[in-house]
Amino acid sequence: MSSSAEERQTSHGSTGEEEEEEPCSYAIQLVTYTVLPMFMQTSIELGLFDIIANLGQASASETASHLPTNNPDAPFMLDRMLYLLSTHSVLSCSAIDSDGDGGDFRRVYSITSVSKYFVSNQDGVSLSPSMALIQDKVFVASWS
Repeated sequence: MSSSAEERQTSHGSTGEEEEEEPCSYAIQLVTYTVLPMFMQTSIELGLFDIIANLGQASASETASHLPTNNPDAPFMLDRMLYLLSTHSVLSCSAIDSDGDGGDFRRVYSITSVSKYFVSNQDGVSLSPSMALIQDKVFVASWS
């Protein structure tokens, strides 16, 4: 029997340890899953989806230039937020050659089929108020 298990292990190329990594990773994701909705709410409050939609695509620096802030770290902080949203396919992320010689790249973000629902339409309607309701501290506190 152990030879069959060894054959399966060899033929699938995985070990018990590797098979354990996926469920563990998913368990950690479930524990930290509140981060994505919080980033979504912050992005909505800052108007990031509307800014990126209006620009077509934008780097974190370009997006930060449309915000009322003097924080010199704002582009760096926004890039981290936008990149997290792109890892969940809320935004699209592409690398663009900044200087044209292939040496310096920057990330640019654009709206996806998911994030378009958080961009205000011509009547000012979007799913943003629903996210605000779900993330409201009174609503969240009702679960405890």
